Amino acid sequence: MTLSRTRLSSHLFLSTLIAFVLGACDQKPGDLGQMTDGDDALCGDGIVAPGLEQCDDGNAQDGDGCTANCTLEDSPACGDGIVQPGLEQCDDGNAQDGDGCTANCTLEGQPVCGDGIVDPGEQCDDGNNADDDGCSLTCTLQASVCGDGVLAGLEQCDDGNFVDGDGCTANCTLEGQAVCGDGIVQPQNGEQCDDGNAVDGDGCNNDCTHDGSLCGDGVIAPGLEQCDDGNNLDGDGCSSICQLEGQSPCGDGVLQPGEQCDDGNAIDGDGCTANCTLEGQGLCGDGIVQPGLEQCDDGNAQDGDGCNNDCTFGGILCGDGLLDPGEQCDDGNNTSNDGCSAACLLEGQSPCGDGVLQPGEQCDDGNFVDGDGCTANCTLEGPLSCGDGVVQPQNGEQCDDGNVQSGDGCTSTCQLEA
Repeated sequence: MTLSRTRLSSHLFLSTLIAFVLGACDQKPGDLGQMTDGDDALCGDGIVAPGLEQCDDGNAQDGDGCTANCTLEDSPACGDGIVQPGLEQCDDGNAQDGDGCTANCTLEGQPVCGDGIVDPGEQCDDGNNADDDGCSLTCTLQASVCGDGVLAGLEQCDDGNFVDGDGCTANCTLEGQAVCGDGIVQPQNGEQCDDGNAVDGDGCNNDCTHDGSLCGDGVIAPGLEQCDDGNNLDGDGCSSICQLEGQSPCGDGVLQPGEQCDDGNAIDGDGCTANCTLEGQGLCGDGIVQPGLEQCDDGNAQDGDGCNNDCTFGGILCGDGLLDPGEQCDDGNNTSNDGCSAACLLEGQSPCGDGVLQPGEQCDDGNFVDGDGCTANCTLEGPLSCGDGVVQPQNGEQCDDGNVQSGDGCTSTCQLEA
């Protein structure tokens, strides 16, 4: 009797085990506990499949942080089954292509910005809906970005990286060539500066000439600088902020000759300007030109800086609108690329100072320095001659405009042109 019961129990256990195994093997895809070959990703198996699942918490329930589609809850994302207006065209709850909605949540079979295919009407399509990567979210080309691998704008090259030494610099200029914008000053090529970019307004123009706006560039900016000795050192007569040293400055609280007021600060709007002139009055020295009364107003009461202390032009100043000896032109500003450069030289011509002897030049030593045998006007230094900017009637000169070119009102032999 006991043996029979034992055999019966064994038969029941074996039957139950066989039924469990057969039942497990008969589960449908998607059922928890599905038996796989180990290579198939299964949502709900507790294992996150990279690239296919955002999460996998081992169940098929929503509301616990991980949806039944194995996408993160409370974190809008492509593949969560929720269409995000303006960001997604569709969202079918998975990250698979070929089912009508791509893994990027764009509709398949239609021209769509962001699908990676340049369709008619699109300037570009980089496969995403992000701005500032060269192709906008509306599939229009954006401003050229150095390092994006696309040659555009002012770039000489673009190899897709920010590494120097591979033929194309991190500034997208060709290496091994003397080029404005490569960060190397080439005086023999007429460069006064080179800050490694092609941007104006930062002290060095895009043609590698000083724009006069930067203290230490050797160019006095009217109304802003009292001096500029080409460095940023104190103790050499011109301070690091381009103010004359050894003088009682505006802003020291002491009323000095030439100052209308001095309130001890350099702030405008408190009755006394940063130039020590009274506010609210049209006065010479307030930095405001009064038409009909003043020819200029540089905000100070000093002579010798291009604008006299009575607000009349004085001395030679490039940008005052007066053609002075030594200037090829003067259009009343300190801006380059408008036909007359910030150094008052004619643009669009091979300039004096480029190191190349051009017709009409007596010499060209590659700089703008006097006293080295060749003047800044490319005339030989020494005895007075035609082209030196000084009219010598005793030598038969009727005029002398500082050059030896005809066609500008004064001939190459210093005779007035009809």
